[in-house]
This record gives sequence, C-alpha cells and structure tokens, in this order.
Amino acid sequence: MRTRATGWEVSAVVEPDRIRREAFREQQQLPVERAFASIDEFLRADRVADFAFICTPDPTHFELCDAISSAGYDVLLEKPIATSLPECLALLDVQRTHGNRIYVAHVLRYSPFFRTIRELLWSGEYGDVRSLQLLELIGHWHFAHSYVRGNWSRRADSAPLVLTKCSHDLDIITWLMPEQQVQKVSSVGSLSYFRSELAPEGAAKRCLDCSLQRTCLYSASELYLTDRGGWPYDSVASGSRSLSARREALRTGPYGRCVWHCDNDVCDNQSVTLQFESGLHATLGMYAHTADVTRRISVLLDEAEITGDLHRGEITVSPFTGTPGLVQPFAAPLEAPGDPHGGGDLALLRTLHEHLDTGAHAEVMTSLETAVISHVLAFLADDSRLQGGKPLPVPAIFDGVSMAGPGERRTEAR
Repeated sequence: MRTRATGWEVSAVVEPDRIRREAFREQQQLPVERAFASIDEFLRADRVADFAFICTPDPTHFELCDAISSAGYDVLLEKPIATSLPECLALLDVQRTHGNRIYVAHVLRYSPFFRTIRELLWSGEYGDVRSLQLLELIGHWHFAHSYVRGNWSRRADSAPLVLTKCSHDLDIITWLMPEQQVQKVSSVGSLSYFRSELAPEGAAKRCLDCSLQRTCLYSASELYLTDRGGWPYDSVASGSRSLSARREALRTGPYGRCVWHCDNDVCDNQSVTLQFESGLHATLGMYAHTADVTRRISVLLDEAEITGDLHRGEITVSPFTGTPGLVQPFAAPLEAPGDPHGGGDLALLRTLHEHLDTGAHAEVMTSLETAVISHVLAFLADDSRLQGGKPLPVPAIFDGVSMAGPGERRTEAR
C-alpha cells in the first residue's frame, strides 16, 4: 500500500509480537506471506523491497543493520545508530563493505522549523553567528514515562541519555553552524530528582498501592488509566489497549512503579558545551522538569537575534535596528497531529523518497557519515560529565567531514 504523504510503498513487515504484526499487516493490506515473525525469517525469503526501515529497540540497531545491509538492502535507521561508540564506527565499515546506503532518522533536520533557521544562518544576511543555545525540554510526564519507568531509564540497558535523546540535538547544532567543526566537548549533568531519598512521605513502591495516587503529579493510575488513546496511554500493556489490561500491567509491570522507587540512573538534567574551531561556543541544555514538550533555540548574530519554539512553530527575527522583532514565516509542517518534531517525521520520509528519486535535498540528508558525528559528540559529552566537566578534544574522525551538502557553501549576502 503506497502512502500519499510520502510516496513509499510498504512491502513487508517484521514484528515478533503476533497481535501487532497482524494489525500492521491488515492496516497496510499486506499478504500473509509478507508478515514475518523474525529477521531470520525475513532474510531467508526472496527479496521483497529496496529499503528497510529499522525501528526496533536501541540495543538491536547495530546487529540488525549489519544483517540487513549484508542482504543488499538500503536502510533508514532509527537513532541512535548503535549504543556503543565502537559499534557506531563499525557501521561505517559495514556500509563500505556492502556498498549500500544507510540513512539515519535525525528528523529535526527535515522539519520546516529548523530548515528555516538554517537558511537564515547560512544566508549571511545578519552576519556571523556569535552564540547558539538549544534547549531540549523533555516534559515532566514524558521523562517519567520513558526515562524513569521506561526502556531508556538505565544506561546499561540502552545508552546515555545524551545519546538516546539528545543525538537529535547535537546533530541539529552542528548542522546549523555555517561551515564550522567542533574542537572540544564538555558537559555536566546529574540525576537530581527521581531518587528514592526524595520520595514523598508515605509513597508506596507501586502507584496502585499508594495513598497519594490521586494527587501525585506522577501517578501511574492517573496517567495511564484514562480513556485517552494513543501514546503513552496505550503502551503500558503489550498487545492490548483495554483498561483492564492496563490496570494489570500497572500492578506488575514497570510502568506501575513509583517514580522515586525505580532503578533508573540516567540524568534528568544535563548541559553540553561545544567549542568550535573559531572559538565560538554552542550549548545544549536537556531538562526533565518542564511543563511543555518542545525545543527552544536562541541564536545571536552580528546584527540580529533569532529565537524560536518548535512546539509553537514560531521563529522571531529581531534585527539590531530598534525595530520590533518580526515573526519569520516558514512553510507549514506536513499534516502530522501530535508530531513533537514539528512535521519532521513525515518530512523525512517524503524528502528521502525525493532524494532517492531525483538526487534533490542533498544538503539536508542524514547520511550515516554525517549522523555519526552527533554520536561521537554524545559519547564525548557523557565521558566529560563523568570526569566532572573536563573539556575533551574531538577525534580525527571529523577531518574532512562537513555538515554542508555536496558543493554547498554559505552565501555572502552582505
């Protein structure tokens, strides 16, 4: 079934969960023989597509991408590309060995919001960039779901949060900066709040057993036992969205635990400083304690200040002329209700399809070669944090790797 919004045609699905596999097969009108229960079963079958999308848990990315690449498929790989630095770098060898193309789902690059900001910065209209600050505001409930109770709560089971969540942000920062390379990385951060010693008096180990469950901001019963559909409300009980199944999952599963009595260990606050070759600094701040789920950016240039909020879809350019800041118009996102990436999810698929078809959009494409940069920076940031914020040099893997597209150069507009 070909999707109108992106141009892609779904040919097969690999999903070990029978209920989910069958639901997807019916939705996409696939024949029974195109619904596979395992990757081995899929690879034994005749080739059924040109491209494989890997949208599986983080620790499986390297192994699956290696196997699918060896079978001759091109790949769109969810971030992170792998959960260890050696595996990230090894994927470059996998691509060279098999001659396939691996793209990474760094969806922020494709959003109209960030593409507009990049056009403003690279145009040179307001001079050179003097400072860039990006805030990743995760949202208190989102952090509790994914990074306290959920799959990304423990570094050993996944990876550092600065990789699993913020590789998007490190990618977008380096992509936005006109023809600059990062020389040093430093970072500080901690788990400051979701710790057992900070639990409210009388808090039980599980929300369903807790006398505070009706008033607690992080009550699992208040969050998940509602009639609201969609993520994350229907993700707590695998294979079923019923209220009874969700209640039973909260009684025994990870999402029913008190947020102060979990086994989480990833940071709930972290800041990263990137020092570029020119001496300029860009900073990334990641915070759990926010009301909104968004990204906010502030860029200071020679002759203007640019600010923006991804969730609100607002970009304001304030020239240093005494005139009021003007809201910068940009193309409306694709129809994507609830997309936290400002239309980037569907835009990635559409842009990738057009790129493969015509070669267009080279300046935005998240190839493996450019995407690995953000992962190296993330691992350096985690190492710096563990060393008390020590600045760490960026290795030579960056030599000759540009965030500009082929032949792309900044326009001298002044």
